[in-house]
Amino acid sequence: MSFSHLYLFSDIDGTLGMAGVGIPARNYDAIRRFVRGGGHFGLCTGRWVTDITHFIRGLPINGISIINNGAALYDTPNKKVISSVALPDQAVDYAREIAALDPRIQVLGANEAGYALLSRDKSGETASRASRASRALGCKLPVVRYEELKGPYLKFLFDCPLSCREELIAAARAMGHPGVYYTWSGSTFEMIPEGISKGTGLLEFCHLYSVPLENTIFIGDNYNDREMFMTAGFSACVRDTPRDLRELCRMETGECLNGAVADLIEWIEAHPEAFPKKRLSMTGN
Repeated sequence: MSFSHLYLFSDIDGTLGMAGVGIPARNYDAIRRFVRGGGHFGLCTGRWVTDITHFIRGLPINGISIINNGAALYDTPNKKVISSVALPDQAVDYAREIAALDPRIQVLGANEAGYALLSRDKSGETASRASRASRALGCKLPVVRYEELKGPYLKFLFDCPLSCREELIAAARAMGHPGVYYTWSGSTFEMIPEGISKGTGLLEFCHLYSVPLENTIFIGDNYNDREMFMTAGFSACVRDTPRDLRELCRMETGECLNGAVADLIEWIEAHPEAFPKKRLSMTGN
C-alpha cells in the first residue's frame, strides 16, 4: 500500500503528545510505518521552531511543517524556515496592555531566538513563575523586560487562572488592537497576526508545493485548530475535543496518550479508498 499521495499533519500538544509526558510509542511506530509507505508527515502546531526540536526528537518527519499557528512554514528535515509572517511592531505594547489587566497574567513572548517570560523587572517572584512556564513548555525560559525583547515578534502567549480566562480574552479582543487577533491554544490564549491561522498555513503550503487540498489530512484537538479542521481534505480530532469542533471533523480518535495519531493512521491503512490516488512530488514553485 502506497501513501505517496498523502500529506498528514498533526498538532503537537494534546494530540501527538504532551509536554512533560512525551509522545506515545504507538504514535512513533505508526508514523514510521506511514512514512515507510511513502506518506509525507509534518507538524501543524502553535509552537515556534525553538520549541519543537527537543519535543519531537526521533520522529521521522519527512515533510514541511506548519508552525506558529500557521504564520510560518518550516522544512523540518533541513531545519529551514520557508516563510514567516511576523506580528506588527506594536505587538509588544499590546502584550503589555493585556498584562496590565490582571497581575496574575503571565506573558510569554517569542522572536527568532525563542521564548522568554516578559516582566517589568527581574524579581524572584518572576523567576519562580518562569520556572512554572518552563515546565509547561518543556524547556528553560529566560526572563526579560518588555523593552529587552527584540523584534520581529512572532507570538505572544497569555497564561492566567482558569476562573478568569474567558473574561480576559474577551477584554483583549475588545481592545481593538490593529493587525492581530486572539485565539485559544490549550491552557493559554495567544496573539496571532491578523488573517493568519493554521488553515491559511495549509493553503500556503498547498500553493507552494502544488498539493491538492483533498490529499491533505489533519488531526488536532483545540480551538486554534478550528480553521485547519475546516480546510484540510480530511480532518480528525482527539477524544475530548470540544463538541463544536468535533462537529467539523470526519473522524474522532481515542485519547492523546493512548495514541490518537496511531488511531488515525490505522484507519487510513484500513480505508485506502477514502483518499484520492493522485501522486504528486514535493517540488516547490
